[in-house]
Amino acid sequence: MTEINLQDWVGRSHTEEDTASAVSASRLATLLEQEPHSSAEPATLFPLGHWLHFAEDDVPMNELGDDGHVKLGGFMPPVGLPRRMWAGSQLEFHAPIVAAQALSRTTTIESITEKAGGSGRLCFVVLRHEVSADGILATTDRHTIVYREATSAPDRSAAAPPRGDSPVPEGWDWVRSVRPNEVMLFRYSALTFNSHRIHYDHPYVTQVEGYPGLVTHGPLTATLLLDAFMKNHVEATIATYDFRAKSPLFAGEQIHLAGRRTDSGVHELQAIAPDGKTAIAATVTTTET
Repeated sequence: MTEINLQDWVGRSHTEEDTASAVSASRLATLLEQEPHSSAEPATLFPLGHWLHFAEDDVPMNELGDDGHVKLGGFMPPVGLPRRMWAGSQLEFHAPIVAAQALSRTTTIESITEKAGGSGRLCFVVLRHEVSADGILATTDRHTIVYREATSAPDRSAAAPPRGDSPVPEGWDWVRSVRPNEVMLFRYSALTFNSHRIHYDHPYVTQVEGYPGLVTHGPLTATLLLDAFMKNHVEATIATYDFRAKSPLFAGEQIHLAGRRTDSGVHELQAIAPDGKTAIAATVTTTET
C-alpha cells in the first residue's frame, strides 16, 4: 500500500463562485439583533459575511463523513484524525462586499503541520481564502483547522448542565454578555450550511466526541465578538481581525465578550468562558482611532 504524504496537498488550490446574498446578510443581522437594513440601497455584508457563502458541506449526502463534514481525501488532505475544530483565522479586509455582487473565492492549502500534544496527535491545516467581489479583492482569510485523535471519554449521554455564570470581568473598556442557546446554534448552522454534528446532535457530541454538550461554533463566537466591538465603535472601519480559539464553549453558557484599546487603532478582544478562562483571544485593527 502506498504511503500517503500529506505534504503533497500543500499548494493545492481551487476557485469557487457565488453571489453575495442579501437574504443571508439579513438573516445574520437578525441573528445578531442588528438594526434592520434600509431597503433604499444594497446591503453591505458584515465583515465576516463571506462565511455565509461557499459552504464546504454543500455536497451530496454520500460525500459526508461520520461527523457530518465533507469526507477528507479530495481537496482536503486525508489526515486520519477524526475530530475537527476551527482553530482561528487571520483576516484582512480590503474592500466591502455588497449584496448581489459576483463573488469568487480562491482557496489554497498553505501549510500542513503535524504535532504531538497533551491529548495526542494533532494536525493543523492552514487554508488561505482570497475572496473577490466583482473582480476586486475584498477579503483575505487565513483559516486554521485542527484535527485531533478520537476520544476515549466515557459515555456522557445524560445532559450536562451548563457551567455556572461568572461575574462580569473587570479591566475592560466594554463588556457585553451573551448566552447562545440551541436555537441560535441551529440557526447559525442553517445559515452557513454547516452540518458538523457537534453543533446539533447531542448523542453524537457526548458519546463520540466526548464533550459535555453541544459545542458553540467557533466562528459564531468570533462573529458575536466582532459584532460587539462594532456596536461599541460604530464609526470604525475594520482593517484586520485575528482570532484564536483556546477552549470550547457550549450551548446555554453565558459568554462575556470584552474589549479594550491597546494602541492607536488596535484593540484586544476576548470571549470569556464561565470559568473565567479565555475561550477566544482576538485582535482588531481599524483605520479610525
